[in-house]
Amino acid sequence: MLGRMQEWQPDLDVTAPEWLTEGVRVRHATFGDGTVGRVGTYKDVPTVWIDFDRGETKALALEFGLAHLTPVPRSKRRRWFGGNGE
Repeated sequence: MLGRMQEWQPDLDVTAPEWLTEGVRVRHATFGDGTVGRVGTYKDVPTVWIDFDRGETKALALEFGLAHLTPVPRSKRRRWFGGNGE
């Protein structure tokens, strides 16, 4: 006879690092690139909502999602604002 699966007890003490804020571009190891839409809690569980470039929005519990997220470096392309080209 199989035993009962143990119920998940979320780690409520996980906090988002300073870089993980609304509007930041991130890369998830499985889901790809996206933009952080919100950082907060869902049913008391620390959570981040990401709008992925593929058109999906996912809510990830921080205790699992953080290990798969990295900030996407800003583009280093030069911008020209007119004038003498500097």
